[in-house]
Amino acid sequence: MEREIGIDQLVAAMKAVDEAGRLFEESLAVYEARGPKRTGDDFTVAGGSVQTLQGAEEMALGARRFLTELAVFAGFTTAGLEERLAGRAHTLRAGFPGVGGGGSRMARPLLEPTLKGLRLLLETDLFAPAFKAEVEEVLRAEAATYPAPSALRVPRAAAARTP
Repeated sequence: MEREIGIDQLVAAMKAVDEAGRLFEESLAVYEARGPKRTGDDFTVAGGSVQTLQGAEEMALGARRFLTELAVFAGFTTAGLEERLAGRAHTLRAGFPGVGGGGSRMARPLLEPTLKGLRLLLETDLFAPAFKAEVEEVLRAEAATYPAPSALRVPRAAAARTP
């Protein structure tokens, strides 16, 4: 049986994802040290300290979980049990959640470790074009985009009392 993803490609991807995860964790530590404001609109403002912290955490956790998936795939492949991995190669090529969603929450400019981690993911040949496009979108974004700004909602009864 021919392998859809070779061991050399898996090892290279594991090293890149491990280093990207370490870099994302480095950025996360910086955001945690800044002490997010947990009051007012900071929960709902794209690029606010709470959203930025959550985005950094999503990226770091996503990389760590994905590294585990790669390790399991590598183990089964090395043991010659590829048949148990039906369809998983496609799933691995699709990348991992946390990059697009996490990156869309984060204030700009992104910290240098985050930028380095994202560039490492782009250089990894395991990933499908759609995942790489998601990474590139995070790198190109000039501002956080999630959550989207929404109109202030005033209950009808309160609006009637306003002079």
